[in-house]
Amino acid sequence: MRSKQRRLVWILLAATVLLLVLAAGAVILYFGLRARPSDLLSWRNPRGEIVAKEVMPVLALYPLAGAAETETIDVALSQGELETARVIVAFSLDLSDAQRMGRLVLLGTRLIEAEEPEKAAYAFQQVYDIAVLSPGLTDTARADALMSAGRGWRDAGYHADAVTSFDQAFRLAVYSPYLQMAQRWELLDQLQKAYQNLGDLDRAAACEQPMEDLARITLQPPALISDHPGLTLGRATVSLPEVGEREEARRQATLALVEDLAGGREPSAERVQALAEALRAEDEAKTSLYEQLLAETSQPERRAEALWALIRWLTIKYQVAVGGFGVSLVSEWEGQANEIRSALSTRYEDLYFAYEDMVTALPDASHLDQASYLVRREMNLAGRLGQYPNFPTQQMADKLQDAAFKLVTAESPERLFVDVLVKDGQSRFFLSTADVYGQSPQSP
Repeated sequence: MRSKQRRLVWILLAATVLLLVLAAGAVILYFGLRARPSDLLSWRNPRGEIVAKEVMPVLALYPLAGAAETETIDVALSQGELETARVIVAFSLDLSDAQRMGRLVLLGTRLIEAEEPEKAAYAFQQVYDIAVLSPGLTDTARADALMSAGRGWRDAGYHADAVTSFDQAFRLAVYSPYLQMAQRWELLDQLQKAYQNLGDLDRAAACEQPMEDLARITLQPPALISDHPGLTLGRATVSLPEVGEREEARRQATLALVEDLAGGREPSAERVQALAEALRAEDEAKTSLYEQLLAETSQPERRAEALWALIRWLTIKYQVAVGGFGVSLVSEWEGQANEIRSALSTRYEDLYFAYEDMVTALPDASHLDQASYLVRREMNLAGRLGQYPNFPTQQMADKLQDAAFKLVTAESPERLFVDVLVKDGQSRFFLSTADVYGQSPQSP
């Protein structure tokens, strides 16, 4: 037993030494160069500015008929229906972070090819936000995504943003405790070439010292995974037989409408009306069920499940209201778009409070700070992806920083923490080390 403990101590010590050596080699880049926030891309709501006439109804409706969103997005991208793909990604709540990033990278690439660099830039903005904020990604996936966002921004002509994304990948290469030595070296090599491609020779040169340090180190410490706080932000299905029947009726009505559209015909008024009636009936059943569940329980887990079900439905309803299916379906919802958006915002706020209650109820008090940090990352990401309307930018940024500061003060085994700079109502998230946490973003 003691032998195993000694071995673990030496492994941890070796990992610490490796990170200190790499960090020492990155001092010049860390303190010497700054990306200017004023030059960076301003945030735009991914669900905003839908061009309904460019959405292909026959594809956009498929998920409403029960088709997998991933497959539908892939078909839309392969057929060049870029606005359709963008809308499905924006309104999806079922895509994993990795799936969403992968589709957004493809979408951004296609938009550049279609000579729409501004739209492409905002697709890569989402990739960057997921890479920084998502607590569920491995640091390998996080670094790959940041490199993809940087290359995409570079190709779209947004060089300041490209530098920001590459700098974040550099920070992972130097400070992440979860990367193997070979992964660090490969990432630094990619970064050196990326900086050279941008003509930033100072940053390219700053990659050389950490690479030389890695070449001299013979130890190969394994990736260290910190303890999970034991908090599961599940999205369990909440349903009743009556709700299931309404869902099936909606799917069948959607399929009938898709058949009209797939044949190249104008959709018949009868089939549009049938789908509208099915949506109204589903709305009545689901709203009644979920509101009843919320009224009957104070248990945080059950409230979170009911709120997620309600958010999922309100999201579909909001997509209908703003023309996100490329065809007018329920006319009265279109006139209530602002009210639906407000209801969605309120339910996200309720969900946040339910999650916070789940955190305080955790049996192991030592995990509270880490769990709170996880929740606040998730909610900030929901805001950045446009899922949480009317997102309180400054308030949630402050809450995220409060949670991170507690981990920093407690000397958490984590090396990097999500930080945020809010200026003129705009926010930029970035990874920061404990010694400079809460300061303005610097090149790592």
